[in-house]
Amino acid sequence: MATLDPFGPDPLAELARLWSRERRATQARFAAERRELPLSERVAQGLALRDLRLDETSAAAGGRLLVWLSCGRAGALDHLRIGPGDPVRLWWEDPEEAEAIRGVFTRRRGDRLGLMVEDRDDTLERLEGSGFRLDRDEPMATFDRGDKAIAQLAGAPRAGDLGRLRELLLGQRRPERRREAPPERFHDRGLNPAQQAAVVLGLDAAELALIHGPPGTGKTRTLVELAWQAQARGERVLACAASNAAVDHLAEGLLAAGIELVRLGHPARVSPAIEPYTLDALVEAEPDYALAKGWMAEADRIRRRNSSRSERGLDRESKRAAYAEANGLSRDARRQLQQLQSLVLDRARVVCATAAGSDSGLLGDRGFDLVLLDEASQAVDPILLVPLVRARRAVLAGDHRQLPPTVIDPQAGRDGLASTWFERLAEAAEAEDVGEALVARLAVQHRMHQALMAFPSDSMYAGRLIAADSVARQRLEDLPGLRPDPLRPGPLVFVDTAGKGWDEARGSGDPSTHNPEQAARVAAELRRLLSRGLAPEAVGLITPYRAQARLLRELLAPERAAGLEIDTVDAFQGREKEAILVDLVRANPDCQLGFLADTRRMNVALTRARRFLLVVGDSATIGAHPYYAAFLAAAESAGAWISAWSDEAPPL
Repeated sequence: MATLDPFGPDPLAELARLWSRERRATQARFAAERRELPLSERVAQGLALRDLRLDETSAAAGGRLLVWLSCGRAGALDHLRIGPGDPVRLWWEDPEEAEAIRGVFTRRRGDRLGLMVEDRDDTLERLEGSGFRLDRDEPMATFDRGDKAIAQLAGAPRAGDLGRLRELLLGQRRPERRREAPPERFHDRGLNPAQQAAVVLGLDAAELALIHGPPGTGKTRTLVELAWQAQARGERVLACAASNAAVDHLAEGLLAAGIELVRLGHPARVSPAIEPYTLDALVEAEPDYALAKGWMAEADRIRRRNSSRSERGLDRESKRAAYAEANGLSRDARRQLQQLQSLVLDRARVVCATAAGSDSGLLGDRGFDLVLLDEASQAVDPILLVPLVRARRAVLAGDHRQLPPTVIDPQAGRDGLASTWFERLAEAAEAEDVGEALVARLAVQHRMHQALMAFPSDSMYAGRLIAADSVARQRLEDLPGLRPDPLRPGPLVFVDTAGKGWDEARGSGDPSTHNPEQAARVAAELRRLLSRGLAPEAVGLITPYRAQARLLRELLAPERAAGLEIDTVDAFQGREKEAILVDLVRANPDCQLGFLADTRRMNVALTRARRFLLVVGDSATIGAHPYYAAFLAAAESAGAWISAWSDEAPPL
């Protein structure tokens, strides 16, 4: 295969340079927020907290402490924009101080918030005093893991598993198949022939295989079958994805197939259905966990007693001795927890983690016979490498015609960081006709009505998508209690706002675009749809812009309370609903499209609906772009185009 890298003669060194540039851009973004906004303003915007005090501590797996903090002001947490799983820092004099304690937001209980923090010997003592502050923190651990993976790939011996994988990734080796004996049976008997062929390719691949899965074609289901076949052969499997939500979706499929697993990752980032399978939960179920819990509880009692006595004048030396005793108990608890973690992981045949989380120190130097990576087309190259360096062989699943990875630094993105190995390998394999040895392509989609599938198939997948018989003609009217809409009769509707004068705008201090008048029309269309008898939880409302999403949430607050979901395109990746409304927002005389110019983003929006899709946009603005011109032509040809002038979308 031809060289696949956009990075020049020393591709891994160039990749490391771009990753370093991305690190600096991320650091600068967070530091600017802390530097340019005073603490009072960050608190007002929900980006920080002040006047915190320690209420409670307990031991947690991974050398961490779970701490519960109270805020001095009632209602201080009501507008907090820091959510579960976000990294934070606790500080006293300056948010950039070296002594700041790093942690992760876990959950909120009333006016208290829980954090997982690093368990240093001085953590409890430092948190003893009240009045410390909290700010959002940058995810530097992710960059460290990417750096480490690049270095491991660069330094791997040529004759080893990782060295051979490196040559394939760099286009210096052609993909090979081992031609293993095919499965005696497929555990999932509902797999179609293309999915079965993808499983066989994944089992046969000498180093690497790709599964290209367009929307609704069941790539995650295929990965579940691959994991089942591999663990049935006695292999150890590491199952990953780019996001926590995708890992949990994959884990749910594995559990449904009867596969026992261990889910790595912060409990705050794991869905409730998967929590019982987290390493923390499995460690807590071990009989010897009570010892560690008791030691940590005793350490907490000593700390509390010490604090109480200090208020009555306990001398400094006695106080330090008490803290030393508490720290010793904490160290004993950590050692016990580490032993239990190793015990649980040594028993595991399947481990689930995010791609970045697969470098967790909890795994040590453990390797895996097979690494599965879902959403591989959304993982920047350094993060894609993190699980791959543990693999004897790997299978990557994704769709490079949907959302690309997020890159903060524009120049790093232009220089190659915004492209992915999945994308380059898939396109090179097709161009050089080595696809059967490297890429399995899924084509039968089980989500969309055939009329909703037609444009995405033609515009992004060379017309290859096929609607399964079970979904090809499904309509909203097939659902119980749904009334037809004579003015919007088909599964696809485009409401054209051209000529209305509903121009886009931007607020002061907010670069995100919004369009208030178009938002009002979208809200009216949503209420008309619900008046047909559709439940709000069966509907998703998608827009490319955060500002428009906020505006729509305000306009549709009662419907949101009843279950309607309103979010950005990125948040809906991998999701589906019976009905989807898409608000394109952009309306300007210069035909500027912003986010919409990346047609992969629109492809995601157009492929979330099962039975009904309604798009609201200004044809005069979007029609100058070839992709949108083709979409408008397809809508008109299908009889799906209506003008916003024709009615005000009153409820039925």
